[in-house]
Amino acid sequence: MKLKRLEISGFKSFRDKVILDFSEGVTGIVGPNGCGKSNVVDAIRWVMGEQRVKSLRGKKMDDVVFNGSQDAAAVSMADVTMTLEGNDKSFPGNYAELTEVSVSRKVIRDGDSEYYINRVPCRLLDVKEFFMGTGVGARTYSLVEQGSVANLVEAKPEDRRLFIEDAAGVSKYKSRKDAAVRKMEATKQNILRLNDINKEVKSQLNAISKQAKRAEQYKEIKQRMRETELTLALQGYNELTEKRTSLQAKRSEMQERDNGVRANLEAKESALEEMKAKLMENDELITKSHQELYEVKNSITIKEKNIEFSRLQMTDSSERKQKNLAEIDLIQTKKSDLIVEVENLQKNAAEVYSKTSALKEELDEGSKRFRHCSMLTKK
Repeated sequence: MKLKRLEISGFKSFRDKVILDFSEGVTGIVGPNGCGKSNVVDAIRWVMGEQRVKSLRGKKMDDVVFNGSQDAAAVSMADVTMTLEGNDKSFPGNYAELTEVSVSRKVIRDGDSEYYINRVPCRLLDVKEFFMGTGVGARTYSLVEQGSVANLVEAKPEDRRLFIEDAAGVSKYKSRKDAAVRKMEATKQNILRLNDINKEVKSQLNAISKQAKRAEQYKEIKQRMRETELTLALQGYNELTEKRTSLQAKRSEMQERDNGVRANLEAKESALEEMKAKLMENDELITKSHQELYEVKNSITIKEKNIEFSRLQMTDSSERKQKNLAEIDLIQTKKSDLIVEVENLQKNAAEVYSKTSALKEELDEGSKRFRHCSMLTKK
């Protein structure tokens, strides 16, 4: 089994997704102190199911999620996927026919871890059993960290035995054996508990049998009570049926009376409606009469005002007529005076005209004499 590719996202110092390809030969990851080289080993150990936070150099499991820095914000999930290839060897268990197997682990901040094998959800136990007997595991010799060789050399025989058993492929069967032993111990405890329960049940059997007899008697008494209740209920049903028949007859009679009363009421209501209609017609006639009376009164008032106005106009006209007659008499008097004055003026004009004609003749005669004298002087 060979590590082919490692995908890290959000794990410790790897905020963004990083893919590490492990090609043929020896692959080395170099860099200065503090660049995250050890985080690659922690990611491999973590994806293989490591649960000891101390081995991952942390205080709690949430510490494996990238917690942010000055230049980058924190993330909420860490995801590591490890891809393994068979390298001309078959994988264990149900994956023997595959050439590649991917193991993934996800953890959400303040949440539980999720495990996947070939993108299929699985349990932590499935991941551990997959690596058992292959020499690969979170706590085996496959991961040799700084100082691990010295620890292995100086380890106790019991600790060395664990590494040897894991290399020999015994750890898988030993783990299964321990699980089977635990199940057997649990089964023994369950058997002991069942025996105790059996003894307790036997001790309580007499009391339970008495209670069972009492229960049977209770059932018989309850059955009799039920039969008695049914008989009483049947009698009550018959009585209620008779009462129902009589009540239905009374109901029919009351319905007939109700129908008669309703018919009478409807007839009275129709008569009342007719009376209301007649009253409405009379109201309309009264309203119309009032309207006509108002119009007649209004017309009479207008005509009276017109007569009064005509009387005033006649009075005014008669007064104006008297004034005009007086003015006519005055004008006629003035006319007679003017006629006399005109006649006098005409006489004066005739006299002036006669005098003017005499003067004109004298002027003509003088002018003739003047011309004649002028002509004589020239000669």
